[in-house]
Amino acid sequence: MFLLLILVLAPALTACLLLFFAPPERACWRLALATSILVAVGALRLLAEPRPRLLFDYRFTPIVSLAFVMDAVGLLFSLVASCLWFFTIIYSHGYMKHEGRIRSYLAFLILSLGITNGIALAGNLVTLFFFYEALTLSTFPLVIHRRTPEAMRAGIVYLAYNLIGATLVLLAIATLAGRVHKVDFIYGGIIPPGLFTRAELVRLVVLFVAGFGVKAAVIPLHHWLPRAMVAPTPVSALLHAVAVVNAGVFGLLRVSAYVLGRETLNAFNLAPLLRWPMVVTIILGSIWAFRQDDLKRRLAYSTISQLAYMGLGASFLTSGGWTAALLHFFNHALLKITLFFCAGNLAVGSGKTKVSELLGVGFHQPWTMGAFAVASLGMIGLPPANGFLSKWYLGLGALEAGKPGFLAVVLISALLNAGYFLPILFAAFRSRPTSPPSLSEPPLTMLVPTLVLALSCLVFFFWPHLPLHLSSWSEGGA
Repeated sequence: MFLLLILVLAPALTACLLLFFAPPERACWRLALATSILVAVGALRLLAEPRPRLLFDYRFTPIVSLAFVMDAVGLLFSLVASCLWFFTIIYSHGYMKHEGRIRSYLAFLILSLGITNGIALAGNLVTLFFFYEALTLSTFPLVIHRRTPEAMRAGIVYLAYNLIGATLVLLAIATLAGRVHKVDFIYGGIIPPGLFTRAELVRLVVLFVAGFGVKAAVIPLHHWLPRAMVAPTPVSALLHAVAVVNAGVFGLLRVSAYVLGRETLNAFNLAPLLRWPMVVTIILGSIWAFRQDDLKRRLAYSTISQLAYMGLGASFLTSGGWTAALLHFFNHALLKITLFFCAGNLAVGSGKTKVSELLGVGFHQPWTMGAFAVASLGMIGLPPANGFLSKWYLGLGALEAGKPGFLAVVLISALLNAGYFLPILFAAFRSRPTSPPSLSEPPLTMLVPTLVLALSCLVFFFWPHLPLHLSSWSEGGA
């Protein structure tokens, strides 16, 4: 219970202090950093706890309750969010110096951390929905932080899409709650045989996939994500690597394994309803990334494609596919936040935000482009970056499911990823341009987090024990 208060409530209290007591700016940074450290330590402390276990449960009715559990999938999400938030706070200190409205920025940034942990540790669909909706509202001020007309339009689109998605999730929960006694998460599913007809289950799956698919940026529900690139780079990094998009994927993983379950999905042949939208998203997201000259928008479409790997892995209904889904959940977060930090480093250090402007930039910002190279290899699926392991297990999951044709999807996607990442690297180190000597690496508060995260992408290639252990733990019934 104490750790739950640290992970969920402490960020909310910090946000209140920042918003309503208006401490000096330096104190704001210290308070936000201290809270992020406290939450990260709390999440790491969960690793030492007995598994799995109920953290809190207060029932208003048999269906409506506020419940939190510590299991493998939730712990993985909480660890990813809590640890990467710490690096984002440090990075923000260098990036946000000239942005303004720092107190508001830090308040909503740290509030979103607590809400994300609420999603990760939610013990049932009702609790998950409450925090899922709250995350939309807490991140909206971050999307519109700059208050420009473009930012405001992007914020409206962001809000509209995500509120509609949450409404679809609510309809799915109401449909389910009308038949079952509880909507708690139980590995293997909570739907007894014969309770729903196939037509009813199809409608339920479509509601869940569409509802959670908005935040997961499943095509054609993805339009809010590239528009949200008007936000400051640290916000984009969290949207695309840690919080919002992962909340959507997390919802899909919870529903597929802990609400519907393999037996129900297999018995009624429902997996294709999840699988084919993911295939379309993987391919189209990669193709559209080619068309983007703005670096952040290219990374945005890369995110759209990469997120679908997780849903595709879960749709195979095999141990290998489930391992691939959780492994890529972990690996993609590290890789993509590194890439966004690199994009911010380029914008601050050289003023370059477009792919067409990056000729020779590696000679002025070698550390940044080195980190970009590591993360790009991971996105493509090449060793020695951790993304290789995700795609390896995804291929094993396809073979285990008896669907070797989907190996072609993984291969085509890898080739497309190489097509829009490798030219950036080649251009960056191809020829030394005549540029002003002021072009250089960004401040250490931005560069050090980027390099540490890039290094972690290499470390977890050689030492993937944490995500692999958690995936096997959940397979064991967590």
